Amino acid sequence: MRTENIKSDVLKVRIDSETLQLIEQARAHVNLDKSKFIRQCIQERSKAIISEHERTRFNTEDWELFFSMLDNPPKPTERMKMAAKTYQKIIAANEI
Repeated sequence: MRTENIKSDVLKVRIDSETLQLIEQARAHVNLDKSKFIRQCIQERSKAIISEHERTRFNTEDWELFFSMLDNPPKPTERMKMAAKTYQKIIAANEI
């Protein structure tokens, strides 16, 4: 089944001649029409920005704590033990 990407939204942008010249020169190198080149650039840059802002970052102290917890995990609480038992029951009930 083929899905069509219908382009119905319009974005009007004012652009200076220097930027327009850069766009024209760059799009000619990749052999794309202006609209497709601009859409592709916007998508790539938008994805990069979103990825950068949604990435979890750890400082040195965070990393040390993380690896310390892996090496020396805390003893399970009663609540954790009950959660593990509940999980095991759910898994056992769904066995094929």
